[in-house]
Amino acid sequence: MKNVFLLLISFLLLFNVPGARAQVLAGTFAAGAGHSLAIHADGTLWATGNNAAGQLGTGNTTSQSGWVQVGSDATWVRVAAGAQHSLALQANGTLWAWGDNTAGQLGTATNSGTGYVATPTPVPGTYTQLAAGRAHSLALRANGTLWAWGDNFFGQLGNATNNGSATPTPNPTPTQVGSASYTQLAAGADFGLALRQDGSLWAWGRNTAGQLGNATNNGTDTANPTPTRVGTDLYTQLAAGAQHSLALRPDGSLWAWGNNLYGQLGSTANNAANPTPMRVGTDLYTRLGAGAGHSLALQATGTLYAWGDNAAGQLGISGAASATPTAVPGTYVQLAAGSSHSLALQANGALYAWGSNAAGQLGGSGGTAIATGTALPTRSTAMGSGFGLAVRADGTLWAWGENTAGQLGDGTTTARTRPVQVGTDADWVQVAAGTSFSLALKANGTLWAWGSNDKGQLGNIANSGTPTPTATPIQVTGSSYTRATAGAFHALALRADGTLYSWGWNVYGQLGNGTRSTNAATASPTPTPVNGGGSYTQLAAGLYHSVATMADGSLWAWGGNDQGQVGIAIVSGGSNIIVSPSQIASAGTYTTTTVGSFHTLALSGDGILYTWGSNNNGQLGNQSQGILPHQARPVSGIYSQIAAGANHSLALQANGTLWAWGSNSTGNINFGGQLGLGTTTQANVPTQEITQATTWTTLATGSGANFSLVRAPSGLTFSSAGQNSSGQLGDGTTTDYRRFDRLLQLSQQPLPVQLTAFEARRTAATTVALDWATATELHNAGFGVERSVDGRTFAHIGFVATKSQNSSTTLTYTFLDKAAAGPAYYRLAQTDTDGSITFSPVRYVDNYEGVAATLQLIPNPAAGGLVQAQGLGEGATLAVYDVAGRLVRPAAATLDVTGLAPGVYVVRACGPGQPAQAARLLVQ
Repeated sequence: MKNVFLLLISFLLLFNVPGARAQVLAGTFAAGAGHSLAIHADGTLWATGNNAAGQLGTGNTTSQSGWVQVGSDATWVRVAAGAQHSLALQANGTLWAWGDNTAGQLGTATNSGTGYVATPTPVPGTYTQLAAGRAHSLALRANGTLWAWGDNFFGQLGNATNNGSATPTPNPTPTQVGSASYTQLAAGADFGLALRQDGSLWAWGRNTAGQLGNATNNGTDTANPTPTRVGTDLYTQLAAGAQHSLALRPDGSLWAWGNNLYGQLGSTANNAANPTPMRVGTDLYTRLGAGAGHSLALQATGTLYAWGDNAAGQLGISGAASATPTAVPGTYVQLAAGSSHSLALQANGALYAWGSNAAGQLGGSGGTAIATGTALPTRSTAMGSGFGLAVRADGTLWAWGENTAGQLGDGTTTARTRPVQVGTDADWVQVAAGTSFSLALKANGTLWAWGSNDKGQLGNIANSGTPTPTATPIQVTGSSYTRATAGAFHALALRADGTLYSWGWNVYGQLGNGTRSTNAATASPTPTPVNGGGSYTQLAAGLYHSVATMADGSLWAWGGNDQGQVGIAIVSGGSNIIVSPSQIASAGTYTTTTVGSFHTLALSGDGILYTWGSNNNGQLGNQSQGILPHQARPVSGIYSQIAAGANHSLALQANGTLWAWGSNSTGNINFGGQLGLGTTTQANVPTQEITQATTWTTLATGSGANFSLVRAPSGLTFSSAGQNSSGQLGDGTTTDYRRFDRLLQLSQQPLPVQLTAFEARRTAATTVALDWATATELHNAGFGVERSVDGRTFAHIGFVATKSQNSSTTLTYTFLDKAAAGPAYYRLAQTDTDGSITFSPVRYVDNYEGVAATLQLIPNPAAGGLVQAQGLGEGATLAVYDVAGRLVRPAAATLDVTGLAPGVYVVRACGPGQPAQAARLLVQ
């Protein structure tokens, strides 16, 4: 029989899984048996504590009593910690492991069964979630399949391979656990827990203390390799300790089972085996953590409770073990429990630690809860009709764009083209934006609103029903909110018990309270529960309709249905208004949903995306125009996150790539670009944004927006594309932009450098000269020079320091690229002294032919429409070929690239008595 190794059982939850609180990230820090991991705001990974098996990933086995960086990558998004091994996920979905590998728990054959690996090593596959047990590992893929590897003595891998073997046998190859799809997982010392998309809970592995929630082999060490359902109730969150389990039900109630030696089940029940879930008190909770012999739970108010073993002070209070949940000082947004230490994160990014520090796992001095490090709490971002909102990694709130109704919350009605801070508070966790109003949730569960309140959309009677702007945050009536969303003129919010509240405009029944306003001027400022009761987990609000999911994966909708957006057949000549939640009778169950103005998207647990409603701009992504718009139809691809603008849609894949479709302009082909394709051409099917980056992590939704906001691993930056007439891209200008190729800082940046000229010209076979000029410079550090062979992926080739950080006179610069053999694209990466980067337009240089090229294409790059061809004689025609040599535009007297997909093309010109010529053309 194997002895239990006391440890944290790491668990990871995506912020958009059922039951997750607001957009607080889970898995940005973790606690193991004697070590801790944390992802910083910039996406770098840090570790502290015991390193005997290389579990810190530093390349050696030297333990650390303070935080040290793991490698140099800045693209980490999730971590998990086992007894002596570590797991971490990058934005591109690759999973890395290091530390003890004696059971194959690293997912690699390197030193499997014999030793350790002291630096991060890749695990085969692409994943979205991960968890680490004593000596086994679990991970989910985007399609919901569950994979396991490592020790399987007790069947903790969910299969019978080598379980119960008298000779320990490593299992280093990730193996699928059955064929079911799961949405969430947790790893105990020698057992596993997982939720399916219908809210059912399944368990397998060791059941010595009843930790599987059933009596099968209870009290023995017999292997239980087949996932078995825990009762018949539904759950929304999980945590697994050494030999006990915790889970939340949809109503926020907390249930526990398994070992109760130290009172970790929150009761004085039998301290041996307890296979039947029992409720922990009567309070409601939003987050869970389970250590070797203690438990942690967070309430919507940000209060953290702890109970169970306290021999090392892991409860954060003085005294002996206790079966009574006791509050830990402070207000927190996320937590993790180690073997005998605890970690908790505040909204400002401060990471607190307490409990055992025998191996330096606290990252600082021991004792009561003290801040010893940092971790990333949220990347919450939202889009209004003409403005943007985002929470920074330090818990501060930032806004930019249109401000006529005070929707930026800065006390003015002045538009801002760069982010400005909303007040001075640093405890914000989630934002949402309507047409001209804003919502933001704090760590203590209070919800705040500002901007227009003419329809009561602020959830407060102040200025309700009047045109008077509310330019600073006011509190929405009620408390213990866990998530909020905003429609055009109405709002929805969840409370800790799963009850869904609504307020604002109700002409189309979008409040779901069984009635509708017949007077368009009627305001409903008081949050009121939607009809039908029930416990909801996700919510979304469109122009005039609302959608929400329940814990069983069922999807409900109400409000205006004139485009089939509610998922109900359109009644010809009828009102098409649904005033109470109506279940959408469509294939599958769902984990998350989002909506545009008149279209709806819903993601199933197996990563399949379904859409319905209006498709006038291709926003459904499945070319189903005119085919029963209320019926949910799948979109090609497997996705992990979704978002929607007014008439466009966005989705992330597990590999960190971003796909977009739908409207790509503002009604004028010369404006827009919200799909990030480098053009303003509509896309009817999912199309990868032009940079083809694999580091996107977070998408913003805005049901009235003609622009897009996306975020990478850093909690300090964002990227934007699309309409910018009000400065809603946050780049310091009001010029539309069509690519996600710049990361903008969430800070009050200096004025941008004014670039007045930028030219690229070939001067020799392998030399290109770049010349540019600026009219003014403020806080300029200099210019990075970047080159690309395909116009998509750019590489840094040099840096030109500024001639003056601050200047109001014209300054000129030159850079020579002496390794420029062949066609190339160039851009400048202007860098401010605060680290923010602004990219210049792209310039193209063709092959060196020994003489000046005659054929010139203007503009090049092109973004749709006509391209001028200079240097040709009378009667010349132009034909366009793709990179494979296939004709895509037949020879014609004019060159029109409208409708061409973004990419590189060859334009061939010929005419009577003229030599054939060719030039490359980049279509954005």
